[in-house]
Amino acid sequence: GRYSIERELGRGGMGIVLLARDVALDRPVAIKLLPPHLASRPDERDRFLQEARTAAGLSHPNIVPIHLVEARGELVFFVMGFVDGETLRDRVERAGPLPTRLAIKLMQEVAWALGAAHQRGVIHRDVKPDNIMIERDSGRAVVTDFGIARPLSPTNTVSSGATGTPHYMAPEQ
Repeated sequence: GRYSIERELGRGGMGIVLLARDVALDRPVAIKLLPPHLASRPDERDRFLQEARTAAGLSHPNIVPIHLVEARGELVFFVMGFVDGETLRDRVERAGPLPTRLAIKLMQEVAWALGAAHQRGVIHRDVKPDNIMIERDSGRAVVTDFGIARPLSPTNTVSSGATGTPHYMAPEQ
C-alpha cells in the first residue's frame, strides 16, 4: 500500500530490484525483494536481512541509503534510495573507457564510501562495476549491494573460504 511498483530495474543472485514510488513521501525508491523460493529458506532470508541491516547502519553520500526493512511471511524486502543513473559497468559498455579525470573522481568517491564503511567496521567484499552506480545529474559514484559484507572484529578478521565475484576478487582469495 505504501509503495507503487513501476518496473523492474534488475536481478542478481540475491534479489530483484524494483523501481517504486513511496506514495506517502512522493519520491522514487528502489525495492530489493528476496525471491519467494529463497525467502522460504531461513539461511537465505537471514543473509538478505543481514545485508539490509549492515547497509542501514552506514550513512555516507556515496553509499545508497536504506530506508526500511520488512519481513512479512514469504515477502522479504528492503527499501533504499533510488539512484537515477547507471552502473559503472553499463557506462563503460555504453561509452567505452572512462576519461582519466572521471575515473579518478569516481574511484575517489568509491574509496570515500568504503573508508566510511571500514570506519563503521564493515567490509564490502564485492566491489565491482555492477555495484557502483553513477548518478545521472551529478556524476556522483554511489556504492550499492552490501550483500556479502561482513563486520570486521578483532576475533573475526579473516573469513573462512572465498566469497565474492571471482573476476573481481583479490588473487590471494
